Amino acid sequence: MVSRRAFIAATSAAAALAPSKASPFVETSPGAPGPPSDEGRAMLAVVSVIVAMQQLVRTVWRPPGLFPSFAPIAYYVGRGGDARFPNDRVIWFNPDHPELVSPRISHLGDDVPFFTELLVASVEAEIKARGAPSLGLERVPVGKRREAAAALAARAAVVTKYTPFVAVDDAEFAHRAFAFAVLEQMTPQIGGVAALADASKLPSGEAAVYAGRDVDRRAPAGWGVIYADFDRISIDQPGYESWVRAFVLATADRQPPSSDVKRAYDAAAAADAGSSGDRWAARRAFAAPYTVQVAALFGK
Repeated sequence: MVSRRAFIAATSAAAALAPSKASPFVETSPGAPGPPSDEGRAMLAVVSVIVAMQQLVRTVWRPPGLFPSFAPIAYYVGRGGDARFPNDRVIWFNPDHPELVSPRISHLGDDVPFFTELLVASVEAEIKARGAPSLGLERVPVGKRREAAAALAARAAVVTKYTPFVAVDDAEFAHRAFAFAVLEQMTPQIGGVAALADASKLPSGEAAVYAGRDVDRRAPAGWGVIYADFDRISIDQPGYESWVRAFVLATADRQPPSSDVKRAYDAAAAADAGSSGDRWAARRAFAAPYTVQVAALFGK
């Protein structure tokens, strides 16, 4: 699978060869396709726009219920789509689709929803300053623009096999099932776990800790509770890892009692409860491999 880095140079060169604004890649009126061009060169130009847009658009995970029916997997919401960064352009990702950041080698279409929204965003973004060509999408009627972008995205994915992420085989994708569950649990507004600001509850050296279920009246009944120092989580890598680890433990505690993950979590919690030393060592060891997996899904 071609990496993002490998395409940076190649697509920059392709941009210089790509058709100008007067020569779009997409049809701008029924029965009037643009002039013929080499398929490989054309698709490299599409990828050059995709690469440029990745530098201009932030991606965030949002609950499935927020997505419109015409873009149920990934959705470009523009500026204001992330309250933390109100001036940034944003694409929402649906946590029911972890293949967006962990594409499967056997499914070349896994990147297509993301690529489609990047191309939709490119119409309003100032990407020409970055050397990317026009694909003609700005001249497609708004109501048909996403459909045209999706067609370009699908062709580019199949022809170039480009992905900005590390593609995995089906076995590895299945192996990441619990990491994907943690990713979903970390999605804002998903429910089930309450994150509360209370640094006094934290073990030494931790920026966040999973305290268990029904341990704080501020959380709904049955919910797990994470105590956190939110300032530290946002400024250093160990703090962020502590945050992810807390969600790994919280998600493990919510798994079915008969699941391997739940049994392993319960064994680690029991070992810590009976320890005369570090009363978090067993749970940290249990969470360690999953913490690495989940942080990677967030690009950390």
